[in-house]
Amino acid sequence: MTAPTKHPRPWYCSDDWVDEYVTILGRDSDFTMIRSAKIIRAIVVNLGVIAITLYSLSLGADPTIVGTFGVITLGLYNGVELADYAALVQALAEVSAQTGSDDPPDDEQ
Repeated sequence: MTAPTKHPRPWYCSDDWVDEYVTILGRDSDFTMIRSAKIIRAIVVNLGVIAITLYSLSLGADPTIVGTFGVITLGLYNGVELADYAALVQALAEVSAQTGSDDPPDDEQ
């Protein structure tokens, strides 16, 4: 069961994924490195699916079946990647809000 948050999470963010990223980012992990690794992974997988689809077509596979499965695979994979990235951004916002509220205010007036 997930802990309640101050701000409700958007419907497209998985609570489990956001909680996992909050834990990771709470350990002073580098957001830029995590984001870069996700982008590189997505590019490699997309290029792999496209290459396999084109190779199958060059060997004489049925374009209707291979093309349909290629587009469906790309759509599903990129949908999961988008949801994962949205959870990462939501976790970053929550960690930033927690960090901002934990800092004492400056009283230099």
